[in-house]
Amino acid sequence: MAVTRAGLTGAEALGRAGARTAGRAGAAAVRTVGGATTGVTRVGMRAAGSAGRVAVSAARCGAWTAAATPSRAVRAGRALVDLHARRHIRRIWSGHGRAHIEVRGLELGGRTREGLVQGVTSSLRRLSGVQWAEVNAVTGQVLLAFDEGSVSVDRLLDAVRAVEEAHGVHDSDFPWAQPVTPGDDAPVAAVVTELLVDCAAVAAGVAQRFFHLPSLPRAVPAAVAALELERELRRPLVRRIGPVQTDLLLSLLSATVNGLGDGIAMPAVDVVTRMLLLGEIRARRQVWERRERDLCPGPHCVPHSRPARHMRARARPPGPIERWEAQLAPFAPLVAASVFALTGSPRRAGEALLAAVPRAARYGREGFAATVGRELARRGVVPLDPSALRLLDRISAVVIDSAVLANRRQEPKGGLDPLAVPVLAAARSTGARVVLTHNESVPELVSLADQVVGAGERLEDRVRELQNHGEGVLVVSGEDAEALAAADIAIAMHDAPGAQASWSADLVCGDGLSDAWRILRAVTAARTVSARSVQLALAGAALGTLIALVGRRRGIFGALTPVHTATLIALLWGAATARRVTRGPAPGRTPSASSGAPEPTGPQHR
Repeated sequence: MAVTRAGLTGAEALGRAGARTAGRAGAAAVRTVGGATTGVTRVGMRAAGSAGRVAVSAARCGAWTAAATPSRAVRAGRALVDLHARRHIRRIWSGHGRAHIEVRGLELGGRTREGLVQGVTSSLRRLSGVQWAEVNAVTGQVLLAFDEGSVSVDRLLDAVRAVEEAHGVHDSDFPWAQPVTPGDDAPVAAVVTELLVDCAAVAAGVAQRFFHLPSLPRAVPAAVAALELERELRRPLVRRIGPVQTDLLLSLLSATVNGLGDGIAMPAVDVVTRMLLLGEIRARRQVWERRERDLCPGPHCVPHSRPARHMRARARPPGPIERWEAQLAPFAPLVAASVFALTGSPRRAGEALLAAVPRAARYGREGFAATVGRELARRGVVPLDPSALRLLDRISAVVIDSAVLANRRQEPKGGLDPLAVPVLAAARSTGARVVLTHNESVPELVSLADQVVGAGERLEDRVRELQNHGEGVLVVSGEDAEALAAADIAIAMHDAPGAQASWSADLVCGDGLSDAWRILRAVTAARTVSARSVQLALAGAALGTLIALVGRRRGIFGALTPVHTATLIALLWGAATARRVTRGPAPGRTPSASSGAPEPTGPQHR
């Protein structure tokens, strides 16, 4: 009895603390929403038009996919069900007389790798219609130019398979860590699958309300919520079936559970999110199709060695979302237990746990990153690894190779690029530590940096030193592949005709420093978006918990209504902010219409 009274007393204290927290969070949310009202209102008024444009983009992408050969769709489906600890399905892209074919066994190194490289390139070069073939050591693919009328992709693949079998690596798998090719079909198939399930979940929610069907027990959504709160619970699943399949499986599970248990609100928000992701993927595919030949116009541009990759000695610094999740994870079960102790209702306790899931924070960042990725791709930036855009709010050090600040287009022997100072100003506005390499041609910029890398020091070593001190490092460079490979976010300048692109980069710019200027502005905005999304998520969670605690009936305004509302606002706010910081001319530039892109021919999976 004493234990019960003590538990109730503690629960009441937690309830009062939750009320105070809700009050403060509500006030913070009011201030946040008040400051964001103008932007969100504009987004709301343009929602139909924006959704229509994204829908048209997605429809075109879907139409292209439907028009492709049935075998392509089958191969994309096989890639989605590649449920293994290591990837079994080979990634292949081809189009406009070019192909990138993944080769098994290249990661083994030593004589095996040397024999594979020599065998694959020699075998392909002997084929009639193949102009040249070189193995890209960074991507693990053989890159070749060929006459599509003389030799087919299937014939090229047969030649690669024969060499793999001759070297005994035909059963080798591929690492999941290798970024997905920008023109890959699998991301489209994954997002379309999630979108279809979300639409089905909305339909199920409508049918459930219309026919007054029973909903799922609260224990089922609560179990899914536990997977969302505790990321460590996912690790066994990731090790067993791979990271891409884990995310897809949990997305489908969450959509199904939300539709059958919580109605249409969360699946409807998910539909908007998937549309934003489809827009990002389509823009990424288009810019890849448009610029692939520019990145590597000939065999001399293919890297034959791969920069060494090392594990970080210390984890990246947490962003606003990671810090809040770390505080929330142990507290959420205690709040749910307190609600159960005070009300005796498992349903209300489950609602309190569901309200604690930081969906608004995550969706705000995702909406921001997806829109930034789409807008940058439309401007010609090739996102070789779009996951880097999800790390923008965790950057605490910006390292710039001063060689990119020189005016290479007009004054190769010296002089500043007109955007050099704006780029450094944008770097400083992020609040991160700014590190600049020593360069005699731009001595006047040294005063704008917090640190200077000496003339005899390798940039890669300084990047790793910063990481060893717990910094999240963004690197802007033109040719330093080692420093780009070491960075958490790597931005490569590739605006010189015939120059070798750095395949170690995450983002490859094509418009000089104006692209870097926009990305650095996005770093600053990403922190604001994440912080405000956390405030919205906190307000939604606190208000939802209070409704679960004191609400007397389940209606349209249930315990999760504040959570869904906060999530939608965060998503729209993130997308609107991304559009604002990535559009418009750079300082000293005049607005120019974005160039169109040809329809992609897409990759293949074998």
